[in-house]
Amino acid sequence: MRYLFKFHVLLLLLSQLSVADEERYGFLNLVNLIPSGEACHIRLAGKTLIPKGLKAAAETGWFMVPAGKHSVIISHASHETLKSDLTVTEGRSDLLIIYLAADKPVATDDKPRPPEIRLTSLPAYDSEGFALKAVSMFPGKSRFQLGRQFVELEPLTITPRSNWTGGGFQINHQGQSIGVVSRGRDRASHYLLLGTDHQEKYLTAIVNADIQKLPPWMKPSR
Repeated sequence: MRYLFKFHVLLLLLSQLSVADEERYGFLNLVNLIPSGEACHIRLAGKTLIPKGLKAAAETGWFMVPAGKHSVIISHASHETLKSDLTVTEGRSDLLIIYLAADKPVATDDKPRPPEIRLTSLPAYDSEGFALKAVSMFPGKSRFQLGRQFVELEPLTITPRSNWTGGGFQINHQGQSIGVVSRGRDRASHYLLLGTDHQEKYLTAIVNADIQKLPPWMKPSR
């Protein structure tokens, strides 16, 4: 069933991108980790990815992009627009995380100002069964309780969670529940993403991180 879903996404995005058969591709999945009721809007290579915007803790799903450098624009009503370039590598699958540089910046009038939007990339990975890696976007080393396990996470450092079998658990930080992982997850590779903002709002998301592959009929002849 998962394979059919990916296949449908590939067909849909091929028609949207209108690319030639001989082009080479990479795979991207974008996740919104901004703790806000407002969606963020994403334009990649001049195309809008989600017409109504990407909601908090939601992902675009895996899609294909021609290999090479592309412009990306990420806008949000409460933050300054991020404009950047990203390079898509042929055959590579990358998870792109939209988050906030939540280090409590202060303006010249001593009033807190909204943090800047940032974009970081995590590599997809393959596992034989259940696999979970945690990544924190908090501004410094932070301590979390993931079910019964306590972990200290450095910012943007990938930390595997051992002995996970797909079960659900609660996520706590400083004695406060900040999220939950639902039980009954598929056998697959996952990332657990932990985000915050300058007002101590929290957001967590768990996303599939399996490496994507071209269907046989699209593989180029070498």
